Order: sequence, then C-alpha cells, then structure tokens
Amino acid sequence: MQPISRFMARATALATAAGTAAVLAGSPASAAGGFWSGVCQDGRACITLAHYRSGGNIWNVDGCGDHPIQDYYAWAEAHGNPFNVVYVDGRWDRVNPWTSRELDPHNLVTQLIVLC
Repeated sequence: MQPISRFMARATALATAAGTAAVLAGSPASAAGGFWSGVCQDGRACITLAHYRSGGNIWNVDGCGDHPIQDYYAWAEAHGNPFNVVYVDGRWDRVNPWTSRELDPHNLVTQLIVLC
C-alpha cells in the first residue's frame, strides 16, 4: 500500500507544480487586468514583450488607471486612450492615442498608467 501512496503524493505534487507554472506563464509578474494575445485589440493599451512568448507576446490591458507590471517590453501601442509606461529607474514613456512607439527593452517596466 505504501508505494501507491508515494505514487499519489508524487502525482499530486507534479500536478500542483504544472498548474502553478501555467498560471505564472499566463501573465506578467504582478500584472493587473489584461490578457495575452498575438495582436493589440481595438480600444486597448498594449505592450509587446522584449522576448518571445509562445501563444502571444502582446499584453492587452483592461481599463483605465494604474496597472502594475514587472517585465521587459520592446514596443507599445495605444488603440484608444494615451498611456504612460513607467520603468524601475523612474523614467517613463508616453504613448499617444492611436500611435505606437519603441520602448527600452533593457529597462524593467513596473507599471502602465492608462489615462482616461
């Protein structure tokens, strides 16, 4: 009976680890309100990862206001309202409505502020 218990414990541990990895891969660290996609959808503030992520590397932000984020991004698009991309060193980039621009891919983004 003991080998079955060990097997079940290992299977449970593996399933928990796989589930945690799937959740962590689903959004940037500390991200608030958004989703990954292969395109920037209408009416959204979007930022593109500096490194490729399978299944979509564009983070589409939901709603106005402050969105904490902890990752590296190379490109931004404003399909609607303007927004600011704030870096860990206190610098920021403004993305005006209906425009796109390059971001600093070597500077950690800490928040995205959608202005509404």
